[in-house]
Amino acid sequence: MSRAVIHLLVVMAFAGAACRQAPAEEPAAVQPTSTAADEIAALKADVEMLKGKAPSASVAMADVGFHWSNLWFAGQSGNWPLAGYYFSEARNHIRWLTRINPMPKGPDGMPVDVKGIFDGIDTTTLAAVKAAIDKKDSKEFETAYRGALESCYQCHKAVGRPYLRPMIPTALPQTIINLDARANWPQ
Repeated sequence: MSRAVIHLLVVMAFAGAACRQAPAEEPAAVQPTSTAADEIAALKADVEMLKGKAPSASVAMADVGFHWSNLWFAGQSGNWPLAGYYFSEARNHIRWLTRINPMPKGPDGMPVDVKGIFDGIDTTTLAAVKAAIDKKDSKEFETAYRGALESCYQCHKAVGRPYLRPMIPTALPQTIINLDARANWPQ
């Protein structure tokens, strides 16, 4: 046998003997520096701090209004790819709203399931708007858009905000997007 193999066997034998010896006395367990109550208090503080950084539902709805207004003008201009974009943005911001405050209090003080309301609108009047965009049908688009506004108003009333009355926009929101589908460069 080579010296390297013998050396390896000796090292392994000593290692095995060391493992078979009685274990040395283990050091005392390290005590945590905080109690469960301290950890819960810290978590509550973190939650409150995060709540303070979260946007309000009105921020999400302002975004919805911006995208929904631009959607109207994109559809009126026949710019269907842009209309599809604004439709998706508005829809995603409504979803964001349902995560920010999924159960606001209604006029009677009871929670209102806005996610449930949105799910219903999403599969009916919003789906009709999307279908009109996909068909590139201006007349169907106008009818579906109006229907979606009516559904939005029903939700506003359900959460005790009947004074938020959506309407067909009469002027573009401040935007830098050119709605002309034939545009080649910013104008």
